[in-house]
Amino acid sequence: MPERTPALIDFHSHYYETAWYTSSRQAPGGLARAWPLLTDLQGQFAEMERANIGAKVLSAPSATIASAGQPLPEDLLRRINDRFAELLALYPGRLFALATIDAFRGEGAANEVRRAIQTLGLQGICLDCAQGNLYLDAPQARPTFAAAAELDVPVFVHPVSPAGLTERLADLGHTGILLARGTENAASVLALLRSGLLDAFPTLKIVLPMIGVAALLFAGIAEQEHKREPGWLGSSPGTLRQRLYIDTMGFDLASLRFVLELLGAEHVLLGSDWPIMPLTPRWEIEGLLSALELKEAQKAAVLQANALRLLTRQKASR
Repeated sequence: MPERTPALIDFHSHYYETAWYTSSRQAPGGLARAWPLLTDLQGQFAEMERANIGAKVLSAPSATIASAGQPLPEDLLRRINDRFAELLALYPGRLFALATIDAFRGEGAANEVRRAIQTLGLQGICLDCAQGNLYLDAPQARPTFAAAAELDVPVFVHPVSPAGLTERLADLGHTGILLARGTENAASVLALLRSGLLDAFPTLKIVLPMIGVAALLFAGIAEQEHKREPGWLGSSPGTLRQRLYIDTMGFDLASLRFVLELLGAEHVLLGSDWPIMPLTPRWEIEGLLSALELKEAQKAAVLQANALRLLTRQKASR
């Protein structure tokens, strides 16, 4: 029986196995409530069925389960990617997967990208946006981006909790923590735009979550600096931001309107950050898209077609 194309794909959705988390704490910081479902794939499938979500893209950002500021062991990264490959084989059509990559490991990270994509059959990569004081413009990360561009797979730049700012904003509740994480995410994406890396790899596809949307705003503001300061390399930030993709995390109507107008429907992906954030049901998602007065083809692009296009390697048969 041929695999059916899923009607709706959640690009920003997580899964971990309890064996990957070795801390003495019961759950990673701030995730005590979400951790049971984060580690229960069958439970996730049941909730997806109720919400009428057709498929999810597995990702397991390493900073979530790593000790603060410390990288995960290389063998654990390989185990995560191996397990994702097993799950893809078990649930074709219901699951896609992004390899967990520590971009700051130089050529070793690039080799794991190639193994995950070419040998394991994963469909993209997920990177922490920062590690310690390093953003993704660091020289150590360049081999990872080169490998992703060579293999024509998407790069999901995932937020991390920056030391200091996260604690300062924690009094604002979970939204304050998201603000800190989104700020770090936006800063790393801006660093990429500033570095000339996107000019060096013109086919590179970068996806960020909605909480990093400030990168789009400040890329426009940086146009003035780009014209008179030597620090911005390559094309203008206002031009380069048009190449970025962003998800729908938070499902806020005004935010969606902004990114759709700036990037176009072809660069917006359904993504929830579930099970950390709530799983928005299909009827509510479609109501939002209707309120935005999108054409049917644009709705289909956001709901599934953009994800399928990114996750289907154009260079697979070359």
